[in-house]
Amino acid sequence: MDCYYASVEMREDPSLKNRPVAILSPADQVQVVGTCNYPAREMGLHSGMSVSEARRLCPSAVFINGDLRKYRAVSEELHRLWSEYTDIMEPVMLDEAYLDVTNTARDLDEARRFAHEIQRRVLEEMGMGCSVGLGYNMVSAKTGSEELKPNGYFEILSPDDFVDLMKDRDIGEVNSIGPRTSEKLGCHGIRTVRDVRENRAEVASILGSQAKRIIDLADGIDMRPVTPRIPEDAKSISRSLTFLKDIDDYWLLSDVVFLVCVDIANVLEGYGKFGNGIGVAGAYSGREPFGSNKMMKMCRDPVELHESAMSILDEIPFRPVRRIGVYVYNLVRQDPKQRTLDSLMGIAENGSAVEEKLESIRKRYDLDTLNRESVDRDTIRSIAEHMRTHRRRRRPYSLNFSLSYLDSVPSFLTRWVLWMVRTSLSTKVSFSRPASM
Repeated sequence: MDCYYASVEMREDPSLKNRPVAILSPADQVQVVGTCNYPAREMGLHSGMSVSEARRLCPSAVFINGDLRKYRAVSEELHRLWSEYTDIMEPVMLDEAYLDVTNTARDLDEARRFAHEIQRRVLEEMGMGCSVGLGYNMVSAKTGSEELKPNGYFEILSPDDFVDLMKDRDIGEVNSIGPRTSEKLGCHGIRTVRDVRENRAEVASILGSQAKRIIDLADGIDMRPVTPRIPEDAKSISRSLTFLKDIDDYWLLSDVVFLVCVDIANVLEGYGKFGNGIGVAGAYSGREPFGSNKMMKMCRDPVELHESAMSILDEIPFRPVRRIGVYVYNLVRQDPKQRTLDSLMGIAENGSAVEEKLESIRKRYDLDTLNRESVDRDTIRSIAEHMRTHRRRRRPYSLNFSLSYLDSVPSFLTRWVLWMVRTSLSTKVSFSRPASM
């Protein structure tokens, strides 16, 4: 799709079509330009740009907060339309997918007809433009789809066609070759597709085991099959969020992590899966990353996931946090031999404890409603930001040592230790994690 998020907004408000439009990251995140339409790009706006810089460059632009729930709903419509032309579709993003039409198109002419019909129907039925690439493999189809944006159609029907088109372009323009690989090759003077093809031995010495894949791509060779992605087949599930401001409150962070675990548990339950590995990943205020993981017993209960996640966090130095995420991995379906009576009767594991915890969070942060069904990837960010702005500061624990108490301590070593605690930490010490709530 062409500038997908902006296209959805322009479809809903046709008055935006010829105006520069910038879609911002959700309002409960650190806001930057997420994407923009072509008039905005002509004014110098681009993804990742700060809002203040975008407003300076293009004061006439219309800035719209992104709505992921709406974009996902439209994406489902698109995928249903595309699936009418293939029995093998691999979604890549909300607005992008690979369609293998080997079994549905009788010949090349019918594949071409499919491509043009998809463009026409997306425009007529959904009010948005899309670009289509017809290729002999995945890298050629992707390259073709990018060649004549917006509303473009381009076909690459052989490796020779691919090489003729790409040979003098930067190697980073080849789909699946990332910036690190391009930079590594560039340091040795290998910058274009032609350079890769003419310096195969040097590329091999630079990239090692990765070299064959890069050389193949430069030759237009891509043996990856189009593979339908079924969410239930996922091997891991992760959720993360970035706060508008740093979080320096341990208990607030713990409550947010619990909501993340509830969201993950809901997905696991929907897939009928359990995980026995859990990890925490995030970033401190200066974007310095932190994280760790560990094995756990087979689990999908939010309370147990939360306990495991916090046990990992407790082993990591606590400093103001800007981003936090949890991931559960090694997902498997439940072993029927281990099913409990509650699970056979359809009773959720530890259900009452989950609801009690959610109710305590609701009261603590003055939320109108909060239950397990209301926590998902679309709502969790706004809930977390409400919690951040409505938190009630807990009184810090105090260490008040008097000299008279020190005098009563018989051991000189103990008195010295207590004196050092008092002088180095002062009479008030705020712990990152109190012993109990």
